[in-house]
Amino acid sequence: MHGDGEDLDEDPADLGAPCENAPADDDPLPEYTHYRDEGCGLSNSCLNCPFPRCVYEVRGGMRRYEKDKSAREIIFQYGRGFSAKQIARMLDENLRTVQRVIKEFKRDTDIDTENGRETWDE
Repeated sequence: MHGDGEDLDEDPADLGAPCENAPADDDPLPEYTHYRDEGCGLSNSCLNCPFPRCVYEVRGGMRRYEKDKSAREIIFQYGRGFSAKQIARMLDENLRTVQRVIKEFKRDTDIDTENGRETWDE
C-alpha cells in the first residue's frame, strides 16, 4: 500500500503517472509521481538498499562493482596461499587478469618479496 491508500500492484499503467494531488504541470516533481521500487541486481529495493551510494551513481556502475568484487575475491584467495594459476582456474578468470590484480595489490600495499615469500612492510 502506498501512503495515499492506492495499491501500486493493481494498475501498472498508472506507474509514473502524477498523483491526484499533484499540481497541474507537464513535468511533476518526483514526490508527486508513483513509481515501483524494483531495486537492482544488488538489492530488492532502492529505498532499503544496504549500500551508502547507488551503484548506478558511481562511475562505471554495476560493471565496476563486479570488477571490484572479483578483485577482492582474487586477493582473498591469494592471501590464502593459492597461486595466480590456481586462482584463475578456481574463479574462471583470465590468468593475466589475476596476475594484474595481484601486482596492483602488491604495489598498493607495499608488499615486498623476500626468499620467495610475501612480507608486509612495516
